Amino acid sequence: MQKRKRRFLEKGQNLMMLRTLRLEKAKKAEQQKELTINNALTKCKLTSSEVVPDIDNLLKNNTIGNLVESLGHGNRNKIRANAADALAHIASGSSEHSNLIAKAGAVPRLIRLIQSTDLEVSEMGILCLGNLLHFAPNLRDFMITNGVVQKLVSIIQAKSTCTLMLSHVTWVIRKLCISSPTSRPDNVDEIAQALNVLLYNPEDKILEDALMAVRNLAHENETIPMLLDLGVVPRIIYLLEHPNVLVQNAALQALINIASGTEEQIQELLNNNLLPHLSALMSNSDLDIRCHVLRILQNVADGNTFQRQAIMNAGLLHKILECLKGEAIPLKSAAALTISTLVIDKDKNLLYYLMRQGVIPELCNLLLSQETDIIYNVLDMLSTMLDVDPSFLAEVSGIIEWSGALNNIRILQSNEQEEIAVVARKIISSYFPDKPDIATKF
Repeated sequence: MQKRKRRFLEKGQNLMMLRTLRLEKAKKAEQQKELTINNALTKCKLTSSEVVPDIDNLLKNNTIGNLVESLGHGNRNKIRANAADALAHIASGSSEHSNLIAKAGAVPRLIRLIQSTDLEVSEMGILCLGNLLHFAPNLRDFMITNGVVQKLVSIIQAKSTCTLMLSHVTWVIRKLCISSPTSRPDNVDEIAQALNVLLYNPEDKILEDALMAVRNLAHENETIPMLLDLGVVPRIIYLLEHPNVLVQNAALQALINIASGTEEQIQELLNNNLLPHLSALMSNSDLDIRCHVLRILQNVADGNTFQRQAIMNAGLLHKILECLKGEAIPLKSAAALTISTLVIDKDKNLLYYLMRQGVIPELCNLLLSQETDIIYNVLDMLSTMLDVDPSFLAEVSGIIEWSGALNNIRILQSNEQEEIAVVARKIISSYFPDKPDIATKF
């Protein structure tokens, strides 16, 4: 009896020792994981932004594999959050870094982190996915296939979502909406509906990213009708009056792409009083704002005759001419391109109006530009004005000679850009064949 009791006690002691050893082993494994993550974080969070994690070392030490392993459910939330944070830093190294992370199986695990009840875990998962998308856009379709859109949309729909988290989600959606070389994103309807909600958020950064996401979606003409049906246009136009220039800029970029659609889609913009808002922004001190306005006007002018006339009726031409007179090359280029689109159908009344408004001297001054796009558009417009009506010929040719532009056109006949040289030769041979070169006249 005593022997049996001793054996029982010894067995119990052995089991306790075995359990203790297992616990110690598990503790050491946990400490090793934390050490791996801390080492990765230390390497990734270097003070110099030019230093990125070395790929060879990452592969040699299996750092990425260890971090991806640490994203799993069996780990403490702190470990999972830190692992996602470390991977986000590694992803910022390059596209190659990001693709290595994806190859190690991180994407499905990061997507699962999004709906974690732990706010830090969810946040780090979202930020890491955003970095992967930013540095490796080729991962977009793979993420969508793994259900990232549904997870992000559910966060937007949740009333309890904090502003910071909503900002992270909107940033990732902006990245998801960037068109790939092969296709637009799946779930585009679901994404667009979520963006329609975000466009009414009061936070500037959320508005900016949501508008840029709309811009990215509208890059594909097939999505423009869907965006119009959702009713996003009135809200985007309203946001042109936003006090934050970044929000204004993003709204204009969204409208540039929407205005690249059909005549009916352009008319939808005009029906929502787009032109008065653009007219007000033409006086904005920000160069980018005015350039974006001109690009929208160019797209509107590319519609039909009535839409070109609407630009004239809104009193925008003299503001476009003011941009032609400015010193900023991007502004000059955008203004010249807008005017060239206004005269695309060679409407005599419109061309006569432009002549009376003093367009020709301003165009001639731009022939000295170093920008080939400006030179070509100016030559093309001058050729159109010379060609459209014999009654215009004497006045237009006289202004070209008077402004000193004729010699510039002669020089451009030998321009290295063939399309410029062709138009210049046509103007000289058709309208100034007997005029001597003023520089060699005497």
